[in-house]
Amino acid sequence: MAKIVIRDDCLAPDRYVRVKYSGPNPWGVAEFLNDNLKQFFHVSTSKVNNYRINWDITGDPITFYSRWWVNKEVGRFTIMRFVFKLYGEKGKTRNEGKFSLSYHARVITEFGGWGPIMKPIWTLYSYLYFNRVRRKYIDKCRDYMVDFKNMIKEHFNVEATDFPTTHA
Repeated sequence: MAKIVIRDDCLAPDRYVRVKYSGPNPWGVAEFLNDNLKQFFHVSTSKVNNYRINWDITGDPITFYSRWWVNKEVGRFTIMRFVFKLYGEKGKTRNEGKFSLSYHARVITEFGGWGPIMKPIWTLYSYLYFNRVRRKYIDKCRDYMVDFKNMIKEHFNVEATDFPTTHA
């Protein structure tokens, strides 16, 4: 059984989208992510996971680190995988501090079949159809990333980034 896996970065050559914030309630971005990832990407609970939360409360400021992933299915064999990393700190006495959020995404296509005939069929299929569809998936993924960044910036009253997206 042969297997083909294609992984495309959505923002190539840059890999990450970054948002930095300094002000009141820096942990609010983690709450914002928990509340909005599922609705923004239109996925079920099983497709979103906050798989790491670290707190260091021994010093002042308190530091925190957290990670999430989202898997959005866009086709029978294709998913978009978004990975979010949050690092921040906040004061013990006042709820002020800063955070740095970075995230990246990939479009992953994976399928398998019988080895000897898979390569010629795949070559024909990709030439006639899949290369255009893959480009649309990458553009859609890029739009998700930029729109999510602007939503976070709007929520925290930071100026929104304006650069071309595919739907603009």
